[in-house]
Amino acid sequence: MDLNFQARLTVAICASVAVGVIPILLSFTLAQRQGRQIEEDRLLSYARNVLFRSERATQQLYAGIDRLARARHGDPCAPAQIALMSEIDLSSQDIQTMGYIEAGRLLCSSMGLHGAGLPISTGTPVTRGTDGSTLYTRARLPIAPDITFIIVARNGYAAVMHEAITLDIGPSPDHVSMATYSPGSKTFRSQRGTIKPAWAEHPLIGGQTTFDDGAHLVALVASQRFPTVTLAATPLSEVHQSSRQVAKFLVPFGVAAGLALGLLAFLMARRQMGMPALLRAALKRGELFLLYQPIMDLQSGRCIGAEALIRWRQPDGTIVPPDVFIPVAEKSGLIQRVTERVLEIVAADAGSLFAMHPGFHVSVNLAAADLKSHRTVELLAQLMHKTGAKAHNILVEATERGLMDADEVRQVIDAIHALGIEVAVDDFGTGYSSLSYLETFALDYLKIDKSFVDTLATGAATSQVAVHIIEMAKALKLRMIAEGVETEDQARLLKERGVQFAQGWLFARPMPMAALLSHIA
Repeated sequence: MDLNFQARLTVAICASVAVGVIPILLSFTLAQRQGRQIEEDRLLSYARNVLFRSERATQQLYAGIDRLARARHGDPCAPAQIALMSEIDLSSQDIQTMGYIEAGRLLCSSMGLHGAGLPISTGTPVTRGTDGSTLYTRARLPIAPDITFIIVARNGYAAVMHEAITLDIGPSPDHVSMATYSPGSKTFRSQRGTIKPAWAEHPLIGGQTTFDDGAHLVALVASQRFPTVTLAATPLSEVHQSSRQVAKFLVPFGVAAGLALGLLAFLMARRQMGMPALLRAALKRGELFLLYQPIMDLQSGRCIGAEALIRWRQPDGTIVPPDVFIPVAEKSGLIQRVTERVLEIVAADAGSLFAMHPGFHVSVNLAAADLKSHRTVELLAQLMHKTGAKAHNILVEATERGLMDADEVRQVIDAIHALGIEVAVDDFGTGYSSLSYLETFALDYLKIDKSFVDTLATGAATSQVAVHIIEMAKALKLRMIAEGVETEDQARLLKERGVQFAQGWLFARPMPMAALLSHIA
């Protein structure tokens, strides 16, 4: 096997694998993001539910305390007050009992008088708010030593709640930890599961946020009504589990897409690798053919010439675009055979063309390799002999790239000029050439590229480039052919600027020789 072919095949396989892997990696990435998003949304939902319970309980306890304070007349533990405490308990969803606290002891409650008072013990420091309220967290009472409470007191009256009441939001996984805390003191009021104090230090902007500490994914939601933040957290292992569940759905699609793209990339690479062989076969089987695009005299409106454009129709009818196979021909060393085939077809097509229309010319494109070979001069001489063409009936077009190797190219162009054939520089301004090239090779025509013609009268930044090219060509006494003319305005502006000739869809599309003969008849 050809070593170059082996190398190209290896590159094609590697590139195809790389292309195929992209959708698979993308599906894994999307699964990870989607899994995290699912868990973030779930945690935020838990935190909002806890916040709802917390706000409801807070609203009830402050309403109860204020009601007792307003009804007080003398003894805070009078029978009427204890009865009101019981009424508030019965009407509340979240309060266990209302009572009166003095010196850290519950003197009375909806259950009655407590003598010298029930001492309140707490697992955390007692905090006092700016509104005069006192907060006892993780509080215990002798009448229920195994239960922890949250107690809020103001003006002596207090509301007692089970610590877990705000966290009782219905079914939730055991691995989800939940808590409420005061954003000012960072004191946790209630908590369930694993809670890290550092989580309360995380900045919370905009009312809610999610973050991870490397071990847990955490959601925080702040109350807009009370100084309260609720928290929900889950181990990152649960996030990974969610990602795996999403991956079970997404990855098969990624694998399928990757295989399809990889196969497509391989087939395209193989086709490119096999293109030189296909082109050789096409040259042998005569699959290349020519279309001719008329060139118009802008002053008289007559068709005075045509550019020969090479085309490739495969046996199945597929047309391979020139911008695909011409670069392949140049890289594989087949471009001179393609040019030779072009000249053979022109000779066969032209027949009596020049005898019938002595002023008509056909222009042919020469590649960089053609401009370095004296074989090209011989082929042009043979074309003139076969068709009876005079020198003015043939025009050769050279791209800017073809003019790079000045010394070699100059000899061939001089030999072409010696036949009397004129030379045009094609696609001027789009590649490498400059004013010095135009002067060096004593060219005869300058073709204005379609990209510049398109900008005429558009107001685009490049709209003046065509004008500058026209003025430069005038200064060098070069005749001009504008390519890609599609509108009457373009044709008018070119004519007004002194451009002599033009080709483009405004006048005619490329056509077979038979149609061209009818067009110029």
